[in-house]
Amino acid sequence: MISQFYSTLAGLGNDLLDVIMPPFCARCRLFLSTHAVFCAPCESLIKPIVSVDLEITQQFSIKVLSIGDYHDPLKKLILAKGWSDIIAARQLGLLIWHLTNFKTLPCDYLIPIPLHRTRYAYRGYNQAEEIARTLGAQRGVPVVSALTRKKRTAYQASLAHDQRKDNVKNAFELAKEQYHLFENKHIVLLDDLMTTGVTLRAAAKQLQLSKPASISAVVAARVI
Repeated sequence: MISQFYSTLAGLGNDLLDVIMPPFCARCRLFLSTHAVFCAPCESLIKPIVSVDLEITQQFSIKVLSIGDYHDPLKKLILAKGWSDIIAARQLGLLIWHLTNFKTLPCDYLIPIPLHRTRYAYRGYNQAEEIARTLGAQRGVPVVSALTRKKRTAYQASLAHDQRKDNVKNAFELAKEQYHLFENKHIVLLDDLMTTGVTLRAAAKQLQLSKPASISAVVAARVI
């Protein structure tokens, strides 16, 4: 009886929230009758793409899943980090949950690609970490900020293709005391965007040191 009362109360709270702040499409701003990120016409603009195998070493590759290619409407949500729109990051997490095969990936831990501390202070949050938290809540797996970004790198998008590898070389570090945590575990790396893959590759090389059972990666969009 008590649980039914609280369920009813929660439902009334959601109904009231819908009246005060009704859901709307993140692209065209059209009001929606149900909770969703995009309306049906805007969601249909997403171009799905197949997963890709990213070579980490000559003997080891990881599978990278993504919602679609780097165009609107996904591009708009990814670029929203430029004006600290944390809601957009959580929306990307929900889209990954509903529009990819993330649910089927072996996953014991979610590990977001980290920001340098100065960039985190400026932005106020890490978009990859917010995506990971949204997915972790949906699937019931822990999010661990295991990697540290040791140096402030230039934005990858601002560099030529041949400069990007050097930009993130030795950028990440996995604390040795965390090695045991990931040994024989399934790890999923999270980021908002994959361009050339050098960032994911650098992070995966560090995580390999802990001898996990597997490493996969999920991004909101991928440049193709």
